[in-house]
Amino acid sequence: MIYNPLGKSGIQISALSFGSMRWTSQEACHAVIQRGMDLGMNYIDTSTGYVGGRSEKWCGSAVQGRRDEIFFSSKSNWAQAPNASVVRRSIEGSLKKTGLDYFDFYQIWGLQRMEAFRKAQAKGGTIEGVRKAQAEGLIKHGLGFTFHGDASLFKAAVDTGEFLCATVSYNLLKRKHEELLAYAAAHGVGTIIMNPLAGGMLAQAGDRSLDFLCEGDRDPWYGALRFLLANKNITTAIIGFRSLEEVDRDVQALEGVGALDEAYRRDLAAKMAATRLVEGDFCTGCGYCRDCPNGFNPTKFMQVMRDYAIYGAEAGTLTDWLRANYIGGSPQEELELCIECSWCEEQCPQHLEIMEEIKKAKDAFA
Repeated sequence: MIYNPLGKSGIQISALSFGSMRWTSQEACHAVIQRGMDLGMNYIDTSTGYVGGRSEKWCGSAVQGRRDEIFFSSKSNWAQAPNASVVRRSIEGSLKKTGLDYFDFYQIWGLQRMEAFRKAQAKGGTIEGVRKAQAEGLIKHGLGFTFHGDASLFKAAVDTGEFLCATVSYNLLKRKHEELLAYAAAHGVGTIIMNPLAGGMLAQAGDRSLDFLCEGDRDPWYGALRFLLANKNITTAIIGFRSLEEVDRDVQALEGVGALDEAYRRDLAAKMAATRLVEGDFCTGCGYCRDCPNGFNPTKFMQVMRDYAIYGAEAGTLTDWLRANYIGGSPQEELELCIECSWCEEQCPQHLEIMEEIKKAKDAFA
């Protein structure tokens, strides 16, 4: 395993580590974490809402007996923890659920608006609550944030000096935050990469346009991870492993990483841009919009529409594509559930124009 410094904290984090929002079962969670720790992975990122609220419990039980081998991070969002007293209850509730005595890091989820950030900084705000919990031993090392906003907000957060780490969505398909990774590194803040394989888009075989990421019998995940591993401004990439096979597969990307340089990264970025596989932001399947109050499933719909933009245009009409990808159900009946209230857009960390895509599909059927 390769270890990188988490900013100026003095802590060394494994270059590949555990994302925890895509577990398929408790058994899979335990097996993956145990195998990853055996291979030297030492960081887990989880949250109150992942896997229907079960992720914290599963991850906590998975590290029992090996607690000193792992850095454990959880989080709550600004809305769930708008002030010091509420975040304290959230921290205590998460610790009870995990069965742990302390978290190594606690992150504030979804930094998007300057107004919310200023409230978090104010007296009696969220940051004060986390700092008090840290002083009392519930948080061992400090505070981080996950980011879904604009560059000025990211830099403002880093400039406060309050944060040890920032979790950023970044991958070979989505490179717009590259400058921010460098900014954080220059200011002693560790960077944790979420969506390293673009929600699985860079993990699949079969697309010949991604052959430049393959080597030997390895599929595109290999080059996609090495692109990240070659970036000296990145501390770790959190991967949503689903099986032991994926753990054993992905650690192969660590081979010879020391020889990779900036020219290697630029070459991969140029080749990816030439594929025009997808442009702009896209659905990563995070599931934050899944619980539509009207019973529609925006997550499933947006992934189907994402794949249509990449692969479907040559396969027939949009209606044909939707029917083919709503196996066991009717896309028309699904779309009728949507009243276009925009609730899902408010939840989307990628700020996708979901209503526009829904209207496009409805118009196609009409």
